[in-house]
Amino acid sequence: MIVGSELLVVVGLCSVALGGISGFALLAAVDAPESLRRLGVVDPRRVQQLHLDWIIMGCVIGFVGLAVPTLPDWLSIPAALGGIINPLTFLPMAFSKSIAATGWFKLVSFVSFCSLCLGLVGACVWQIATLVG
Repeated sequence: MIVGSELLVVVGLCSVALGGISGFALLAAVDAPESLRRLGVVDPRRVQQLHLDWIIMGCVIGFVGLAVPTLPDWLSIPAALGGIINPLTFLPMAFSKSIAATGWFKLVSFVSFCSLCLGLVGACVWQIATLVG
């Protein structure tokens, strides 16, 4: 089972890989937006946001995994969950301009953001405490 900082490195690598692959969807959004419309995409700008967030979040999560090698599971798991879910919130918004106003979407976004913040701030505090001793 992959846990701790190794979990963050794996999640980060997967996120960057998905960001790279999603570049094809971004290319379609720019060069052939009608192809995405046929698939049900109503807001191609969200495809760009998903692409960028996957790459950025992957770099952040992977960096934390490498920078804090002793990170406990109770911090790595929330960081990983937030790092996975936050970028994915752009996906349903690509298919619906009204979904962001729904209660369940707001709840998922809020919980995901809180999870990410807990993990990242916790990793910072953990590493400082470890270094200070």
